[in-house]
Amino acid sequence: MRKIIAFLLFFVAFLSGAEKFSPSLGIFYDEQKANLGKRLFFDKRLSNGEKKSCETCHNLYWDFSGSIRKNSDRNLLNPPSVLNAATNYIFFKNGSVRDISEQVAISITSDIQLGIDEQRFVAKISDISDYRSLFGKIYSDGVTFKNAVNALVEFERAIYTASSPFDKFLMGDKNALNEDEKKGYEIFQKVGCVACHSGVNLGSNLLQEKQFYKNVLSGNSVSDKTGQNLYKVPSLRNIARTAPYMFDGSILYLKDAITHVADLQLMQKLSKEQVDLIYKFLLSLNGEHPRILR
Repeated sequence: MRKIIAFLLFFVAFLSGAEKFSPSLGIFYDEQKANLGKRLFFDKRLSNGEKKSCETCHNLYWDFSGSIRKNSDRNLLNPPSVLNAATNYIFFKNGSVRDISEQVAISITSDIQLGIDEQRFVAKISDISDYRSLFGKIYSDGVTFKNAVNALVEFERAIYTASSPFDKFLMGDKNALNEDEKKGYEIFQKVGCVACHSGVNLGSNLLQEKQFYKNVLSGNSVSDKTGQNLYKVPSLRNIARTAPYMFDGSILYLKDAITHVADLQLMQKLSKEQVDLIYKFLLSLNGEHPRILR
């Protein structure tokens, strides 16, 4: 019975995912608020100890990843990219938050992130004359925690990477992908990657349990706690820019990540040619640099 249910779940997910690719066209944002949020995002003075900013873990200039490579060397969580995160509706590794404003607020106050309480965060901003002036011009009630969070969210809306080759392909330009990329896209769908990586961000829209399908379909015992250890499926947008891979940053190269996930999740032993073609398809998910970062 478990096998039948698992097959049905996988089949439904596969079919529904295949229907849900949509191009990344960009989203509206308030430019004044976004530019204010950009300043907050890069400002180390606003953290506890004044040694880190949002950008410390979510790099946007050095390699344009929206993540950072250093954490895995220190046995820390591999931060997800903030590029295109504004269109996600699942946040954090366990998917515990479904609203980006709540995610930003938690990231500011979390001990393992900026680590500063709301009152001190507002006080630090208020002590800087440029910020007092900007907040006063943009928000009728000036510097508040809610307004600071709103400005950061608008900045995240602005760092949206639209117009990738894959987006152009989805919009009808059949020459936007070369033949190898098209073959990779076909394999991506055929082997079942689409069951989890669908939607506008090809992920970040559902939770999945590691090895669930592999355990069920191979006849391995499945814990009674199945469903309790769910993890957010990461977005594949700009995936070639966001090494290392996995939540712990344990895999450095994208081709190795493709091979690992295919075996772990799909029970697929991909050939070198298949891996190479999927890799070429994933390269087509790199979008244009957002205007606000140029």
